[in-house]
Amino acid sequence: MNLVLRAHHTSVYDGFREQAEKKLGRLDRYLPRIDDVVVEVAREDTKAAAHRYTVQVTVRAGDAILRAEERGADPRVALDEAVAVLSRQAQRHGKRLHDWHRRGAAAGAGEGQAAASLAPAREAREDDGAESADEYIAGKVVRVKRFDAKPMSQEEALAQMDLLGHDFFLFLNARSNDYALLYKRNDGGYGLLEPERG
Repeated sequence: MNLVLRAHHTSVYDGFREQAEKKLGRLDRYLPRIDDVVVEVAREDTKAAAHRYTVQVTVRAGDAILRAEERGADPRVALDEAVAVLSRQAQRHGKRLHDWHRRGAAAGAGEGQAAASLAPAREAREDDGAESADEYIAGKVVRVKRFDAKPMSQEEALAQMDLLGHDFFLFLNARSNDYALLYKRNDGGYGLLEPERG
């Protein structure tokens, strides 16, 4: 596991890296192949001391990306909460992989073929040196995210959206070879936007 620690508007105490490695190392029970982990710690001047520190953790495990962001009065508390969220996401992801392997084997497909069909696209790969502002400025783009887009089915896009915990997911539709946007509806269902070229 390659751990990258970034601090914004704060310095992190010496033992924080070791704590992060220990806590995040436990995710290998659910994710056998953890490649990179980025932990970002930011301090904000908030009225509520309980939300002073923000810890965002991004885990890349194969083609899957898991992300959690939590706040706390102390970076250690926020880290613990983010790791708990990631553990739940990793368990769901592992169960989904297991179910898809079983379905693929039952349908006569080999495990390798089932695993190949479960390769969700990378979402939100930020450039290491990219500048991004988190404050809102009316009428201006304040943050840019870049990501690799590889063709996937609607089912794979739905699984990746669920894994990330997002309400929407932009993907390259394997059927049409065009971009499509999957989103969560207020009624609990899902919608799909497929732009047509004019």
